[in-house]
Amino acid sequence: MPRRHVVASAVFLLAFIAALPGPGTLRAENFDLSLLPPILATPPIGRDSDGDGLPDLWELRGYTVNGTYVNLPAMGANPWHKDVFVWMDYMVTPGSVDLGPSQTVIDNIKAVFNNAPVTNPDGTTGIHIHPVLKNQVPYAQTLGVSSNYTQVWVDFDTLKNNSFNAAYAPSFRYMIWANTYNQGTSSGLARNIPATDFLVTLGGWQTVGGTDWQKLGTFIHELGHCLGLTHGGSDSVNYKPNYLSVMNYFFQTWGLYKDGHWGDGGYPLNFDYQRIDTPSLNKASLQEGLGLTGADDVSAYGTRYYYYSGSTWYNGYSYAVAGGIDWNGNGVIDTAPVSADINGSGSTTGTLTAQNNWKNINYSANGQIGPTAGEARRKAASQEMPEELQHELDLETQQRMDSARPSAQNAQP
Repeated sequence: MPRRHVVASAVFLLAFIAALPGPGTLRAENFDLSLLPPILATPPIGRDSDGDGLPDLWELRGYTVNGTYVNLPAMGANPWHKDVFVWMDYMVTPGSVDLGPSQTVIDNIKAVFNNAPVTNPDGTTGIHIHPVLKNQVPYAQTLGVSSNYTQVWVDFDTLKNNSFNAAYAPSFRYMIWANTYNQGTSSGLARNIPATDFLVTLGGWQTVGGTDWQKLGTFIHELGHCLGLTHGGSDSVNYKPNYLSVMNYFFQTWGLYKDGHWGDGGYPLNFDYQRIDTPSLNKASLQEGLGLTGADDVSAYGTRYYYYSGSTWYNGYSYAVAGGIDWNGNGVIDTAPVSADINGSGSTTGTLTAQNNWKNINYSANGQIGPTAGEARRKAASQEMPEELQHELDLETQQRMDSARPSAQNAQP
């Protein structure tokens, strides 16, 4: 290359580096970038190489809102590996019970997401979740009043606005480890599907604040709603035996039965979203000999289901769904198709479909995370809460399921 071209290129490169925007020049809402030719503004604000809703520029350099610099790189952000940031506040009861998570719970949350079967541009799998434990907020016996889902979020927002720096809103979900809401014992609540706000509310459970396993499963469950996941995967129908996900109440606090163990038997990675495809189940024509075979390999899994015999509902368990499942509970694997209300819906008709959750994560919450956060959040605030979120898992339901649990939970029946 001629010397004059080398010198010109060097001068141009030095000028480009000097003109790069510093941390204080980014604005989350209007992006007040330095006036560079478009070809030099690398990466552009719209580029999101890993698809996690956070622009590469934020993950490389951070951003500033109203004078507050949010240093995402220092908090572990990587433009080539998916990141999820969660600001966690917590309450402490008048009896000095900390309702927040132990370090074990936090570590297990990270482990579950690191184990996610999702690919990244850096050539690795998994999601780097950053559950940041922040501030103690004032204790409230309950948020909202009975059956009023507007007041819950009014009370929630009062606490949030006094603790959460709004500059973090474009990149962080926000949650509170609280006592109760709506004067009940519901385990938690998400603001919508998808959303950026949620609660874990185990203060009214037998172990005040919940056991570590209940905290782990409920956190992942409610965050799952924020990430666009539902109780039924493909729909809102709960208790599907073919929906092997912590989003299913069957598995929220026990974890999945996998490789011979329930999650709460000491296996945190079993508090998982569904990671495989499972076959649809026609309740009017169930092939007991097939179990849950017919799609992906299910040889590692067990499941739960309901069946009705005489005038009594029973909890059914299959510890090897690749084999036959006695859907109707008559003690044999029928060769002819049978009908059974295996999810306790009150009907023996209908088809139950599931979902590979990890393939359907909504990282940006429909734009509530990322450059359009302000506008998207205002739009989302005008939407009504889905009906399925108004009936989250409560203590009575959990106790009923626990009472029917096999005593030797890790043993084959």
